Amino acid sequence: MALIEDLNHFINYFPLVLRLFFLVVFGLYSFTLILHLLVINRVDVFSLLHTPLPVNRSQQANAPLWQLSFSLSILGTLLFVIAESLYLISGSDELAYVPVFIFGVIVFMPVHKFWFFQRKVFTRQCLRILGGSYRPDYKFPDVIFSDLLTSYSRVIADLWLAGAILIYVTDSPNNSHRKQYENEVIMSMIAAYPYAIRFRQCLIERSSADNSSDKFWSTLNSIKYFTAFPAIFLGIFAKKRFSFLWFLWNTSSAINSTYSFWWDVSMDWSLPFFKQPLSIQNWKFGVRRLFPTFTFAVVSAIDFVLRMAWVVRVLPEHQSAFFTTDFGIFIMQFLEVFRRCVWVFFRIEAEASKSLAYVNISDRSDIPTIHPD
Repeated sequence: MALIEDLNHFINYFPLVLRLFFLVVFGLYSFTLILHLLVINRVDVFSLLHTPLPVNRSQQANAPLWQLSFSLSILGTLLFVIAESLYLISGSDELAYVPVFIFGVIVFMPVHKFWFFQRKVFTRQCLRILGGSYRPDYKFPDVIFSDLLTSYSRVIADLWLAGAILIYVTDSPNNSHRKQYENEVIMSMIAAYPYAIRFRQCLIERSSADNSSDKFWSTLNSIKYFTAFPAIFLGIFAKKRFSFLWFLWNTSSAINSTYSFWWDVSMDWSLPFFKQPLSIQNWKFGVRRLFPTFTFAVVSAIDFVLRMAWVVRVLPEHQSAFFTTDFGIFIMQFLEVFRRCVWVFFRIEAEASKSLAYVNISDRSDIPTIHPD
């Protein structure tokens, strides 16, 4: 208990808005690293993501997308340090919001500077996805970003709480105001919206499919996202441990996590582990993959553990209570963002293996790609 109190005291040095900002900056660094690792493994990631190709496709330093991601990572780090310094010096978290706001303005500002074209494409992608749609010729990057939003769903919901704290809190920011100002209904609706986006995208994909097989798999994919809704909303009412609603909540979480894990491995990563798990022949890949089977097995195990992180709720009450504290919630959000970053890397790797999107070290191309203008 003393350790938990110490951790909660430590997290109070980082107000909620900075914890959320940290997760955004971490995601940017992770994406930059993903691009780097894919490029050094000869994956034509910039073509897969429909971004302008650099002159030398094997050098990510020339790619505008990599340059923007890396620059935003550095900028985010500097603004985070400034925001934290302002918070520690002033003792008020209002000033900490200013650098975070500046970061958002820089990302979306309609100024022809700082990789304007890439930011414009990203802004239009955000507007398109928030409307629950995607461009058929831009499907892969849209789906990647939409799935990324599902892992940031609780982070996005906490933005509402951060806004409420900014508006209503007048006392010491060192106190946790989560229980006082969080609205579970509103925050659950916000958290569910990214899943609703993917659910609608799957229905659109199903309606436009040309054959029954594509319709079938699109239907199964839509069911995966639909199973997230009970896991989100039942938590509002399942307050009493071992009640019927509590068991129903955990059951729905188990169904969603297991289904999503199977889809991650079998469909998104195109791994054959679940065809006949006891047959070693089915653990061999029929197409080019970047890593040996053991690597994929380890990553799949990590994905399973992180998908099942919700089981902390069934721990003894004195242990599960830690994950309802500010520090515990932050750790769970961080682990989910980390899991999604790993998923993104291997999702792009799987797409490259299916489409043979690899480049030769001497391959040079200045052919532009189509963007959703």
